Amino acid sequence: MGDLLIRDISPETHAELKRRAHDAGVSLQSYVARLLERSTAVPAVTDWLDELEQLPRHRGLSGAAAVRAARDEVP
Repeated sequence: MGDLLIRDISPETHAELKRRAHDAGVSLQSYVARLLERSTAVPAVTDWLDELEQLPRHRGLSGAAAVRAARDEVP
C-alpha cells in the first residue's frame, strides 16, 4: 500500500470530510481512501474521449438519423 499526504486543504473541507467519515462510521483515512478508489475505478473523461476517437466512424449516417432509425424499430 502506498502512502499519500495531502497538504493545504481548507479547514472547511477537512471538517466536512471528518463529518462524513464519522457519519459513515469509518476513519477519515478509510473514508478518503474509498473516495479516491471510487474516483479512479472509472476512466477519466479524457481517457474515455480518447477511446471514443478510436471507434470506427459511420460515415454517411448522422446521429439524428441513427436515433430516428432506432426509434422506428421500436414497436
